[in-house]
Amino acid sequence: MIRSMKRPLITTFSALLLFACGTNSPAYATDQCMECHEEMAADHAVSVHTDIGCLECHAQAEKEDHEQLVFSPVDCRQCHALHDEKILHDAHTRVSCNACHIKGGIPGRNPESGNIIFSGTFASGMALPSHQAIASGRDHQCENCHFKGNAVGAASMVLPPKSILCMPCHVATFSMSDKTTLVSLFIFILGMAGLCMVWFSGSLNTQAYPPIKKRKRNLRLKPGPLFSDKFFQLLKIVFLEVIFLQRFFKLSRVRWMIHALIFFPFLFRFFFGLTALLLSIFLPDGFITSAMLDKNHALRALFFDVTGLMILTGSLLFIVRKKKETNETITSLPEPGPGMPMMIGLIVGVGFILEGLRIAMTGWVDGAGWAPLGYGISLLFKGMTGLTDIYGYVWYVHAILTGVFIALVPFTRMAHIITAPLVLILNARARKKENFQK
Repeated sequence: MIRSMKRPLITTFSALLLFACGTNSPAYATDQCMECHEEMAADHAVSVHTDIGCLECHAQAEKEDHEQLVFSPVDCRQCHALHDEKILHDAHTRVSCNACHIKGGIPGRNPESGNIIFSGTFASGMALPSHQAIASGRDHQCENCHFKGNAVGAASMVLPPKSILCMPCHVATFSMSDKTTLVSLFIFILGMAGLCMVWFSGSLNTQAYPPIKKRKRNLRLKPGPLFSDKFFQLLKIVFLEVIFLQRFFKLSRVRWMIHALIFFPFLFRFFFGLTALLLSIFLPDGFITSAMLDKNHALRALFFDVTGLMILTGSLLFIVRKKKETNETITSLPEPGPGMPMMIGLIVGVGFILEGLRIAMTGWVDGAGWAPLGYGISLLFKGMTGLTDIYGYVWYVHAILTGVFIALVPFTRMAHIITAPLVLILNARARKKENFQK
């Protein structure tokens, strides 16, 4: 899967310059190549590479005795970079360029590596597959692999790229092209607008939110360093109160542990996914990028399996935890009910089933074992037919559950995931001012 980038400027003129600068053998112009390779002339003339000289791709042919050489297949990444995550969306990291970009080809699976490659017969008159490469990225091209009963382990239905809703938990994109995302975000925005109207209506509980004493402030700008002491104090408060959850830790170690089992994995996954997305855009050919995008790479497989298990454990512990005394609550922060944590656990549980289905239908490729829970679930589907059909429906169940969760956040006590950071920072600053005045 490739996207076009700037082509190397190795023209006939530059090839002659190389010869003039000291090469021991002449460089060939495209016309000279066609004198011997007549069967390629017509094929090359109608291809998308018709304006590209032969030596730009076949650099080995620069030597005069190249007839004795064994040419390796042309690597498309000489001139092209991998697709970013919006097209690649991690399922295609093991799909070769030719599998999608060869006109008339039949994708197949390499029995040794498990990669999806170009195989089978191809279009009439095709002398060299790479000459027949096409740049189409349309949905009908996806149907070469995505159909019922396909032999490459692809979902029967063409699934949309992971949208902005998926970013807290997956390597996703800023796209909003599917209906689930659009409806969920619309309801979420309406709910947040309602919350803001309540916040600014002046109807807040004055006991939970004591009025702030007005005092005169000097509005004149004073010169000072870019990063003042107040800036670093604010960073310290954000780290201790919002990230480390210092107040939870002091009030109840058990509650802090349960909250941390849910909060920290989401935080780690979000930064992992955002980093992978940026690398896929700005450093698509990097080794680290490939590792972070490939679901079967040991680094990613183990990371997502462990963090998913942590979230699932935290959700279950929250549900079974007995009610504690009131001194474990933090003033002005609501205690979430069991409903939304149950939904988080359900979303993650369906995600593990989805991972097991993926591993089973793609044939347990190398590296899949680094996701122990997903791999174990995949063994339950061994020998089952129709997995590629089931996968798409389970994928949408997972996506819809996530969309419902996001849509309900402003209307439930789970809204504290948005309001709590601000409240904790304001409370911490108020305590510091009180201590300073004393």
